[in-house]
Amino acid sequence: MKKQLTLLSVLVMLLGLFTTSIASAGAFYRIAHRAAHGLAQTTWDNLGQDCTKTSVFVQMLADGVDDAVNDIGTKYRGRSAEDFGHGYIDGLMDVLDKIVDRCVDECQMLGTASGEWSAKMFCRVAWAIGKAPSFTVRLVNIRGSICGGAYRLGCESTFVRTTDNMCPKYAHSPALSRFYRAADNGCCSYNPLN
Repeated sequence: MKKQLTLLSVLVMLLGLFTTSIASAGAFYRIAHRAAHGLAQTTWDNLGQDCTKTSVFVQMLADGVDDAVNDIGTKYRGRSAEDFGHGYIDGLMDVLDKIVDRCVDECQMLGTASGEWSAKMFCRVAWAIGKAPSFTVRLVNIRGSICGGAYRLGCESTFVRTTDNMCPKYAHSPALSRFYRAADNGCCSYNPLN
């Protein structure tokens, strides 16, 4: 996740360096912006608009930005090439920003739902057996995913908040963190491959 956030930070910084208002941009900027916007959207469509593939999408567009940055001024020179390259980068970044924002929101929402429902089940079992239950089925947790990070954040924070409110007697048991934590392969683990 940290690597992905660093990559996003670099992309945002590049966007700030190259951003031009489309309204005030020249014809070559607008041509490239439209082309790259369509290319980025097509890339996302071909990935099935699947938020579990956001990290792959980010890497693909980052590679596209790198291509343009590396070629502007070396392979392709002049003011028109610069305008075209900047439009291309901005077109990719416009789509990237919208999709990453939407997927982070969507994945966090699903994690929040999972955390709430899992916490309620934890409390119900705890009330029935008179102690904090243990999570006996270990899940495989995949790290480094944009969607996975948002999912885990939503799940874990909601699980803790819900158990604190619903069954505080069991919410501070050592078994609690092993039950929900993704790092312990608990119920908030994220694995889009299974």
